[in-house]
Amino acid sequence: MITVEETRTSPRATGQPFYLFMSLLLAGITALGFSHTVPTDLAPPGLPVLLKFHAAIFFSWVVLFVAQPSLVVSGNIAMHRRLGWFGLALACAMVGIGTAAILLALRADSLPPFYPPGLFFVRGIAGLAGFAALIAFAILRRRRPDWHKRLMLCAAILIVVPGLERSMPVFLFGPHWYVIVDAVVLAIALIGPSLDFFSRRRIHPAYLYGVGAILIIQATTDLLAPTPFATALAQTLAGT
Repeated sequence: MITVEETRTSPRATGQPFYLFMSLLLAGITALGFSHTVPTDLAPPGLPVLLKFHAAIFFSWVVLFVAQPSLVVSGNIAMHRRLGWFGLALACAMVGIGTAAILLALRADSLPPFYPPGLFFVRGIAGLAGFAALIAFAILRRRRPDWHKRLMLCAAILIVVPGLERSMPVFLFGPHWYVIVDAVVLAIALIGPSLDFFSRRRIHPAYLYGVGAILIIQATTDLLAPTPFATALAQTLAGT
């Protein structure tokens, strides 16, 4: 049960440094993963314009995701709320541009070398769908900081996957490398619930939805991605 005290916490208490730490951790994973590809992507002829736009939108989201808990920790709640609507616009753009980028990568045969087409398509679309659902839920709960910050964290964990995949030696993990990546993602997602359990002696119900969504997406994609249907669908979308 959520206590009355939780819903009336001060701005500084609501913005515990933990969420700033987690935002920096996720930003660091993303930066590490894509640092291996950025030099090639920017060299002529570089990425197609759509993928550059996708990268710019994604980068803007990462910067904002770090800025938002920083503002709350410093007590600047008004600016946090104003930037929140900009963040919503960015999230919507990420889902739309991200979907288009997945389709373009399939058609241009420019997938990461460790990705078969079916797996790339299913994981990408499922991750974006889960991100969109958790962002929408977090917006609906924006007047409940205890819910909002936990749901936003879970949404951000879903889209750290591409950076995490590029920062890990997935070639060493065999054909089912994505199961190991999923285990690392789940370990990151369980940091918040673990902190809740040890500091409050109970896990906030927001994590049941957030971490639950991550688990459902992982289980669904891991089962669906290797199937002939997923491969055939990806090939159809790629025009091959």
